Formats: sequence, C-alpha cells, structure tokens
Amino acid sequence: MKNKIILFVVVAMLLSSCASILNGKYQKITINKEDSDQILIDGEIPKEKNGKYLIRRDLIPKQITVKSEGFKDENRVIMQYKKSPINILSWIPFGILIYPPFGDVGRKSWNYDKEFICTTPEQKITEIKNKSTDSKKIKINKVSVDLKKEDMKRKYFYRYKRYLRNKQGNGNVSFDGGTGSEVQVENTIFSYVLNNLLKDKGYIDTTNTVLKNSYLDNLLINANVKSYTVYNIGSVLYGRGSMLYIDLSIDWEVLDYYEKVIYSQTTTSRSGEFVVFRNKDKIMEIVIKDVMEVGLTEFMNSDKVHSLLHDRSEIEKETKLQELNISNSNLYASGLSQSTKSSLTIKSKDSFGSGFIISNDGYIITNYHVVSDSSDLKVILNDKSEYDVEVIRTSKIYDLALLKIDAKDLIPYKINRSKNIEIASEVYAVGTPTAEDLSQTISRGIVSGVRNTGETKLIQTDASINNGNSGGPLLNKQGEVIGVVSSKLKGFGVEGVAFGIPAYEIFDRLKINIK
Repeated sequence: MKNKIILFVVVAMLLSSCASILNGKYQKITINKEDSDQILIDGEIPKEKNGKYLIRRDLIPKQITVKSEGFKDENRVIMQYKKSPINILSWIPFGILIYPPFGDVGRKSWNYDKEFICTTPEQKITEIKNKSTDSKKIKINKVSVDLKKEDMKRKYFYRYKRYLRNKQGNGNVSFDGGTGSEVQVENTIFSYVLNNLLKDKGYIDTTNTVLKNSYLDNLLINANVKSYTVYNIGSVLYGRGSMLYIDLSIDWEVLDYYEKVIYSQTTTSRSGEFVVFRNKDKIMEIVIKDVMEVGLTEFMNSDKVHSLLHDRSEIEKETKLQELNISNSNLYASGLSQSTKSSLTIKSKDSFGSGFIISNDGYIITNYHVVSDSSDLKVILNDKSEYDVEVIRTSKIYDLALLKIDAKDLIPYKINRSKNIEIASEVYAVGTPTAEDLSQTISRGIVSGVRNTGETKLIQTDASINNGNSGGPLLNKQGEVIGVVSSKLKGFGVEGVAFGIPAYEIFDRLKINIK
C-alpha cells in the first residue's frame, strides 16, 4: 500500500509538470514576410521545418531581424509568455496534491505567439539613397542634447503580457536613475554614428580633397535631441532577459556652406526592439544608435531635404545680376606704406571681418560670409570713424560681397586684374586678425600655389591669416590688390593654409565695372 501511494504521488507530481516535460524544446513559428526578406534570429539564420521557423523554448527573449533590400533592418523581440495547452494536464492531480498547476514554470512550459507578422512594405523605413553625382555632400555639423527632467521618461513593464495589454508601467523616472538632473551634451558619439551612416551612402568625401568644398556642393546638419522615452519590458516570471526600445524627438536643421539655417524639421522616431540579455554592456549604445539612424533616415528622405541636396538655383540667380558701373578714382593707395588706410573692419552683431575700399565714394569689397549675418552691420575705417553699411550685391557661390557706405573722398586700392599670378612672389595680407584692436595688421608671405577648385581658382599663401582677416586684401609689392582673403576653407579641414580669391573674380562674379 505504501509503495502504491509513493507511486501515485510521483505520477501526480510528474503530471503537475506536464508542460515542462512534454512540450518540445523548439516551437514552430510562422513568420509572415515578403519572399525577398531574410530572417535572422539572434543574428543567425534559423532552422526551418515545413515552412515554419524553429525557436528554442528557454525563457530567453529572441531577437528577430528582418533584412529587406533597400530598407532599414527591422529589429523586433518575441518572448515566451503564454502557458502551453499541455498545462491543462497539470489539473488532474490538483485535488489530491498541494502542488498547484501554476507551479509548472519550467522553460518549456511557456509558448511564443504562433505567428509573427513583419512590417508591411508600406510601413518599412526606406534606406537613405546613395549619393548621386549631381547631389551635394552633406555631413553632421553637431548634435546637441539639452534635456530637462520632464523631457526624460522611462516606462517599465514588469511582464511582457502586461505590456501587450497596454497597461501602465510603474511610472516615469529620469534616465539617470531618479535624480532628475538635466542632460546637456554637444558633439558626442552621436555625430560619429550619424556621419558614419552618411559616409556609407557617399555623402561625405573621404578623399581629403578640401578644395572641392563650396557653397554649391556642401550642406551641414545640426541635430538637437528634444526628448526621449525609454521602454523596458520584462520577460515572463523568472525569465532571463528583457527588451528595450526608445522613442526619440529630434529637431533637425539644414545649414548652407556658410552655416546659415535654411530648413528645419522635427522627427519623432522609434527604435527597433532589442534584447537586453545578450547586449547588457552596450544595450543603450545599440538602441540610441538605431533610433538616431531612424530619425536621420526619415529626415534625409523628406522631399524638402532631397530638393535642397539638388538645388542649383543660386547659379541662375547670380547669372542674372545686372552690370553695375562704379566711378573710377584719380587717386589710389600709394604702395604698402599707405595700404592700411584703405583697409577697414566690418562688424556684425556677433562677429567681425575685414574689407577694403575700391572707390572714393564708398564702395567696399569683402567676403560674403563676413556679411552673411547682416544684423547691425557697421564699417570702421582706419581713422576709427564708423558707418552704417548697405549690402549692394553678393555672390554666395564665390564668397564675395559688394557694400556701400555714405562717405566721400576715400582713397581706394588699385585692383590688379591680371590672371597671371606668379608663384613664389611676395604677397601681403591686410586685415583685422583675431581682435578688433588689431585692425589694419599687415602680414607677409609668398604665393604658395594657384589651386583650381573646378569652379574658380584660389591663391594659396603662407601669409599669417586668421578668421578676422576674411574679406581683406592680398597685395603685391606695389600695393595692388591681387586677391581677397578667404579663410572660410579653414572650417572644412584646412589648418595653417590660407587662400585668397583672385582679384579679377571681383568684376566677373559681382558684375561690376570701374570706369
């Protein structure tokens, strides 16, 4: 009798764990997808049987990656959360034993959903198209993260089933664990991540040919992270993992070559779902990289950004400039000793640059980028007199601008229109380097080379030039202008090398005549 009781208890206990014992090691899952889609589970090609995928029952969430040509990878997570139907057998001995059927919590006692539905073609995120030959280059200028406490949220769901039922999590806490401190970051790893994506698509020149950079060929992007919500979803019971995804709101800006904002857009994007178990040490890096790429992809695929990448309207605009006649002068700056009197400083609200006089009635030449911020423009002459200034015309393509002040009896520079620029000849730069109180500084160098950019030529010199020199004259030994200093190229990777726009371009590009 005793042996019978023992046998009965053993059988009953076994029946109470029917699902754990009888359920298979793998579950067959139907994945609805396009014929061309490739499925990876935890990064590997899964086994198939009778058209279904075999997924291991081990209570570890599974990373499903759907690869579709021309689309961004879709990353989703599936978890065991449903009791196996075999679990019903566990009720047979329930009336006899103090061993409840819900005590069967083995790895194989839980099932996945029988069917996994991939994103439809209409919902997929189209990859950024490769750069075409007529498209501008574009790169990330900076990424800023400026978040207040209320901008940072975390939603935690203890159980996957609760998440599926769309129940509330256990409240929102700040990303740093509850201190609620603000987050301010600039030029972080995000810039590197996004520029790598643009590089892969051909939008960033990796040949170090800096002279290709120009207004017509370059755009910049600024990104400012406005808010995020982190979703952390736990597995079932004593499962060994969870999943994570992020909603991220980003303000994007497109800037032209001179870093002026020409378009802005906000994206609110969601990352893919990622298993925490296999990526504990770098899960946040993985998820943030993914959601930033989603945001950039949505931004780059917008009609407006596509239009800006192919915009050549400035060519037609500058071609239509009408000829402008400027009165000739009977008196010019005499030699280098007098040259500083014809140089000047141009101030705007937040910066300053240089320029030079080309007529006795107040016409001035400078770079476009010196006056691109036209707010509160002032001209300060050598005698410290200050004038309001009018921008008459500009060439964004060639970085030139013609200005006018209300002044008389000025002494202009004589401009040398020769296209024969002698290599190794002495050259002098006049301008306002680094600070306003250093105005009319002269530095000496040589013509190091004449470089062809494809659109025009540039005079390369080793004369000491800083940002404030922009727009000032390059002079020969006779004190004649042979070029206009343009240090803008420094911002695109050139250090210790200065360039000037040949003086003859002033007349051709701004359509002016001195008669």
